[in-house]
Amino acid sequence: MKKLKDILCGYCSCKDCGYLILRIFPAYFMFINHGWGKITSPEKWNWLGSTLTKYFFGIIDFANPIFGFFAAVSESLCAVLILVGLFTRYAALLSSITMFVAAMHHLTTTGSSESALIYFSIFTAVFCLGPGKYSLDQKFLSK
Repeated sequence: MKKLKDILCGYCSCKDCGYLILRIFPAYFMFINHGWGKITSPEKWNWLGSTLTKYFFGIIDFANPIFGFFAAVSESLCAVLILVGLFTRYAALLSSITMFVAAMHHLTTTGSSESALIYFSIFTAVFCLGPGKYSLDQKFLSK
């Protein structure tokens, strides 16, 4: 009971556990619910890319599959990297950008961008805060 009281009063620092939770759960759900289906279905890449290129009035439509591939990699490979804490800040930055584009797409089409904005805010926080002590970055890449 004293330990719980210390945590609630701010006497105990559990920030690295918080960083771990902030990384693991959203990255897992991103990979399972969004990334796996996109990375294993190349036929979706053209449509995924068009969610970005539509804002350029058809000038860069030739790049739809490329941007779609990047979105699929961001939601799958980058999610796995965030999950294990390897190259975390780079992966979180790419995931944040992808989620921002997804949010803009949902705002202009379906009107419901809540999920994309939640992922955007979480991955932006991971980018700003870093992976924490319980990560492969800490184990292999710390100075």
